[in-house]
Amino acid sequence: MSDYEKARNCLKFEVIYSFCYEKVMYKFLGRMDKLASFILMITGMSVIATTWNGVILGSIVAIVTALQLVYSPGSKSQSAKGVYQKYYSMYIHFDEMDNEVIKNKLLNLSENETDEIGFLSHPARLAALAMLSWTPESEYSEEPRKLTKLEYFAALFAGELPEYRFTAK
Repeated sequence: MSDYEKARNCLKFEVIYSFCYEKVMYKFLGRMDKLASFILMITGMSVIATTWNGVILGSIVAIVTALQLVYSPGSKSQSAKGVYQKYYSMYIHFDEMDNEVIKNKLLNLSENETDEIGFLSHPARLAALAMLSWTPESEYSEEPRKLTKLEYFAALFAGELPEYRFTAK
């Protein structure tokens, strides 16, 4: 494989990884927002019914509301959706662009990326490897690690479990 092909493959992986990561972030943050709204609704109804201790429920409402206001997962979810759609467009038109154009677009898009949540990066990486069909037996030479329990449940919550298959040794 020539240096040009290696550079091209690295760029393609970067585009696909970024697409997968922003897609996971879009779904994860959107579901976090919906979960927070659901918790607020349930605890609000419970406070009205006064079946539980009002101080505990009031504290839960205050914490979830503060997290929604400070972190604003709903708006970050929509931002991630816009970015992942741009990465998808790059992926679709990847073969029509040269390396310099791709590098410039990656640089421009990286300024708008969603803040990273570490436990979602490895599931996105495995999803990118699956999209490229890069397995340890083919072009991809390193054996990726399996997902940790936190990564697994976060990807499951987002509805984006990677389809990457590990070989049994």
